[in-house]
Amino acid sequence: MSRTVGVAVSGATRAMSTSGNKINAGELFVGSDLSKRYAQFRPKLPVEHVNTIVELLGRKPGVWVDVGCGPGTSTQQIVGHADKIIGVDISETQVEVAKQTHQHPSLSFEQGTCDKLPVEDCSVDVVTAVQAAHYFDLPAFFKEVTRTLKKGGIVSLICYPDPHVPTSSTLTSALNHINHTFLPPYFPDSRKHYFSAAYSNIDLPFTQHHHHVLQLGLPSSYTSILDMISSWSGFQNMCDDKKLSVEEGVQVIEREMSGYLTEEDRTKEHVLGYNCTMVSAVKD
Repeated sequence: MSRTVGVAVSGATRAMSTSGNKINAGELFVGSDLSKRYAQFRPKLPVEHVNTIVELLGRKPGVWVDVGCGPGTSTQQIVGHADKIIGVDISETQVEVAKQTHQHPSLSFEQGTCDKLPVEDCSVDVVTAVQAAHYFDLPAFFKEVTRTLKKGGIVSLICYPDPHVPTSSTLTSALNHINHTFLPPYFPDSRKHYFSAAYSNIDLPFTQHHHHVLQLGLPSSYTSILDMISSWSGFQNMCDDKKLSVEEGVQVIEREMSGYLTEEDRTKEHVLGYNCTMVSAVKD
């Protein structure tokens, strides 16, 4: 299900500094093990959103830049929908995992930042950022988007905040506790401000804006939900702060969730729900 209304956002790579919780995005998602967990346990960019972007553009994109691409999980979803696809990420290990995992003649990956994309002026049809814009220096990113997009080009930001379990109110409450109470001290302030609002509070460039929401349901188990949490930046920062291994960090999360859960929550198969939000702007 999707809908179109007058709201929007845009996307780019992680070159950011946040007030309050000052976390350099270049220090997030570093290390091959974390990059592989990120690739394995994060949702992908829905093809429905890819199709919507192409429909908004009105033609097959010649050049599509995916900023903050991480290990390329979502960038791979664009293959076949554009002639040339460039994934850009600030993390060297993420880019290396992307290059090893996703190979196609139309697809390339480069290390870079959201304020200095490796493309010429007015040469790009689409810029996307999936689950990444809350780490960006947004004014610098929007300036770079304005420089690189062709007239009529699209910038789209995609996020999937607040995962929930439609069949289990107790497991949903446990996830809400982790996402909104326990881990927020370890998230950058920009993540809490923009991501929690599903990017609706980002002031976009340009005048034509679009907003689409796609309801997703992914087969999951209690173990795979813990794996997903272990790929979050707040989890990484908690483990760094407390000097914990991943396994020890997961045990901390389990203890925090335990008071909410039933035995059935731990043993049955679930569907993990997301409202995958995409906000877009068209260059005037």
